[in-house]
Amino acid sequence: MTNPFRRPSARPLVYGHRGARAVLPENTIAGFDYLCEIGAGGVELDIQNARGEVPVVIHDPRIPMQIARDETGNWSSTPGPLICSLGLDELQRYDVGRLNPTHPYGARYPAQRPLDGARIPTLAQFLEWAAIKPSLKINLEIKSFAHRADLGDPPEALVASLLAALARHDIGSRCVISSFDWRVLRVLRDEAPSLARGYLSHEQPGEACTIYEGSPWMDGLSLAAHDHSLPHLIATQGAACWCAYEGDLTADRVAIARELGLAVLVWAVIHPRRIEAMAAMGVDGVITDDPAGAIAILE
Repeated sequence: MTNPFRRPSARPLVYGHRGARAVLPENTIAGFDYLCEIGAGGVELDIQNARGEVPVVIHDPRIPMQIARDETGNWSSTPGPLICSLGLDELQRYDVGRLNPTHPYGARYPAQRPLDGARIPTLAQFLEWAAIKPSLKINLEIKSFAHRADLGDPPEALVASLLAALARHDIGSRCVISSFDWRVLRVLRDEAPSLARGYLSHEQPGEACTIYEGSPWMDGLSLAAHDHSLPHLIATQGAACWCAYEGDLTADRVAIARELGLAVLVWAVIHPRRIEAMAAMGVDGVITDDPAGAIAILE
């Protein structure tokens, strides 16, 4: 069967990362609308559960002080409550339409346009939006914290809420469900084997690394059992996509992954020369904060 996430032409598909966070507030419907306006081929967004197993579109496990203002219009000086501890009504009181000018994160996106009054969407709201965008590929990243069980719902609850939401819309063939926490992907494989799965990885040394022997993110899988080849390991899991960090890719690794039938989606590429380099390596999708810029580079 043909992998629907393989590049459709000589150029990789451009996915907007968290919508288009270099341009508009991240993970908002306005950011997703922008992708359609510029002709992006795909969207990447983050999903986790609010209290009561309600899936919502937000990246951090806590209310992020870099983007969220409370009802008084103020940013917090510390990370806020856990997303999983807040009911939907509490969560949507926060305004996520403007970057905190005192936070270093804000300095990374000086061209982001404010959109005061923007709220955190539910997954249901996103899927209603996506249902009438039939040409758009969708990368739903499930935020699960394999190293800290206290930060969110367990994989089983995350998958159950995701599947309940997807069941209301006929868009599963356009979705790849990705996660750094491969426990989530195992549960998803068992519960809904027909849904495409994307295995996220970060191999650079440091706190963000997820790929190493004994890693809690890898669900007990071992690189040593697959000749230390990450593409081979991922392929044995029946994956559709390898969602790799840009600094971990080489042309040889991309070629091996594609020979194994995987689509290679690379995150989160910003610099024009890196976008060109990823395209030259043969990746199938480029996930980027500035999708309009990537489209212009790849034309």
